[in-house]
Amino acid sequence: MFREELKYIKDYFRVVELNPWLFSANFITSVIYKILDVTRPFIAAQIIDRLTEQDATGTVHAIILYTVIYVAYRFFLFLNWRTYSWNVSYCYLKLQDKLFNKILSVDHSFKKKVNRGRLLNIIGNDLFEIGEMNDEISELITSIFQVIFIIAISAFYSPLIAIIMAVSVTAYSHMRTRHDRKYNYYWWRSQSENDNYSNFLNQILTGLQEVKVFNLKRPLHERLDMLQKRYDKNYMAQRRETTARDNDIRFIYYPVRAIILLICIAMIANGHMEVGSLVMFYTYHQQLLTYAKNFTDSTIAIRLNDAAIRRLTSILNYKADEKYQFGNLDLDDVRGEVTFKNVSLSLGGHQILKNLNFKVHPHEFVAIVGYPGSGKTKLFDLILRLNQPTKGKIYLDNININEFSKEIYTANVAVANQIPFIFNTSIRKNLNFIDTDIKHQIEACKIAGIHSFIETLPMGYNTILRENGGNISGGQRQMISIARTILTNAEVFLLDDVTTSLDPDTAKLVPGLIQRIKNKHTVIMVTKKPELMRAADRIIVLDHGKIVASGTHEKLLERSALYRSMQTLRSSDSNDLEDEEIV
Repeated sequence: MFREELKYIKDYFRVVELNPWLFSANFITSVIYKILDVTRPFIAAQIIDRLTEQDATGTVHAIILYTVIYVAYRFFLFLNWRTYSWNVSYCYLKLQDKLFNKILSVDHSFKKKVNRGRLLNIIGNDLFEIGEMNDEISELITSIFQVIFIIAISAFYSPLIAIIMAVSVTAYSHMRTRHDRKYNYYWWRSQSENDNYSNFLNQILTGLQEVKVFNLKRPLHERLDMLQKRYDKNYMAQRRETTARDNDIRFIYYPVRAIILLICIAMIANGHMEVGSLVMFYTYHQQLLTYAKNFTDSTIAIRLNDAAIRRLTSILNYKADEKYQFGNLDLDDVRGEVTFKNVSLSLGGHQILKNLNFKVHPHEFVAIVGYPGSGKTKLFDLILRLNQPTKGKIYLDNININEFSKEIYTANVAVANQIPFIFNTSIRKNLNFIDTDIKHQIEACKIAGIHSFIETLPMGYNTILRENGGNISGGQRQMISIARTILTNAEVFLLDDVTTSLDPDTAKLVPGLIQRIKNKHTVIMVTKKPELMRAADRIIVLDHGKIVASGTHEKLLERSALYRSMQTLRSSDSNDLEDEEIV
């Protein structure tokens, strides 16, 4: 049994970053207050014996000693509570940082491979429970010492009673451990089902519009009901083990107490024991089972926490499909020239991009166009270092992008996505994540053309945006996202089809916006809008991962049948598309 607990404790120390001073203080105060707690019945017995002997001086001395021990016990118990709180807080914050840093470093496959419900439950429950485990370790070790100490004192007065106590506490511990192991098994299974339930609920919330449109209430309710029944089955099995454990213990606790009392009474009647010793044994038996309960409670808590640790380590040990290379180059004097040399990309055995060669000059506006599946998004992923080229190199100012440090590169390459992400906080705080300077924020919003709208809101920049900006239009969310990108002051701006969510009137402002941005930055945009293609300095046409044409709008109209077909198709569809996309 102890070998198993030792393994769990080793797992804990491998994951958690402890403060050695706090952990030591918590353990030492626990040892001291528990030793003092064990000595109290012994001193109480001395008080009773001195009273029955009518020894006034001895009684007073024993009472003073008991008072001192009790005050010291309460003092070290208080210190233990405080160090426990500091310890949990320290461990919890460290684990939060570790998990947060891991999430920020994962690849796109993470969301597919990791159960989101499990991740939410780890954040909501497991981190705090793991933080508490250092106290459970102290409780486990000190409870063992308390049991040994009580049996040793009892053996000094009555070896028979000491043997009875040792046998009863062993049987008690074995019985609790047996039920607790089963309880732990069913707890783990119920937690897994709870993860699945939370994950499915999260999926429903994500696709709530489709749920309502297709009237999926009944089949979804059936699925949730099935998950709930599986959870209930394992939860009820947990409760059965708990009930059996607590009732079985009664068959040990009360008969043993009665036997101990009868032995003490017989020894007192024969003059082999004083009344104070009976009180001491009565109290020690009660304490003994309390300490044994603390011991077994700690073992089950450690087992449950080990399950939480395994859930956490499944996230922390997540291996990305590809290893991204980040260098140490901290050169921040970037002009914004982007070059692709013989770049190819293969994923899952399929070639996505094939031998791309092009250069984007500083302060140039280049549009990347092509039909769906042509590789436009993956091209952006390569620039953002979300994927590594299978072949070839990408350069920023003639320096391989893998040589730049992560901090420098992300400071110089920024992206505004097709579907912008907005945090559930104020407009001001959404912008504060990039730059807290209010003047810079207002200037960026003016460039993005969203400042006037923000000023019309009752709370202005302090307006709270619902999750993902649900209380403003899609176009307004996009312009706030673009303003946030402008705030980065990056040298290279990647705009991923940002006009998709804009209404026609707002979309007409985008060419002018891009012209303002490119005065200070390099702009690369994925777009399907003919008006933006026409505004670009140069257009790169992709087809099945290859560059099939490159040049200005006028030249491509002359040379590229594919580009002409895209213009004709987009022009004929644009009115219908825009009518559907009015916000």
